[in-house]
Amino acid sequence: MSKTSANLIFLISIAATIIGQLLLKKATAAQRLTFDPSQLWATVLGLAFNPYLLGWVLSAGVSAALWIFVVSRFELSLAFPIATTLSYILILVLSWWLFDEQMTVTRWIGVGLMSAGIFMTYQS
Repeated sequence: MSKTSANLIFLISIAATIIGQLLLKKATAAQRLTFDPSQLWATVLGLAFNPYLLGWVLSAGVSAALWIFVVSRFELSLAFPIATTLSYILILVLSWWLFDEQMTVTRWIGVGLMSAGIFMTYQS
C-alpha cells in the first residue's frame, strides 16, 4: 500500500472519531439524560433509538477498525499524538461553530501551539 493511501486512511480514522464525538454531543443534546431511577427505562429507550447515538456507535466502529490499520502501518509514538492533537483542534473549532461553545483567546493560542507541534512532529 502506498504512503498516500496509508495517510488517507489515517485521516479518515481521525475524521470518524471527530464525527462520532459530534454525533454523541448532538445525541445528548436531543435526549435529556437523567439518573432518576423512575426515568431510567425512558432514558435508556430514548437513547437506544436516538439516531445520533446510533451514528456515534457506527462512527466509533469505523474509527476503531481503521485505527487497527493505522497502528499496523505507523509508529504509535507518532500516530497517536498526531491523531489526538488533530482531533482536539478540530473538535474545538467544530464545537465552536456547530454548538456555539465558547472559544477564548487562550484556547485559540493553544490551537496555534498544537498546530505548530503537529507540524514539528510530522516533520521528524
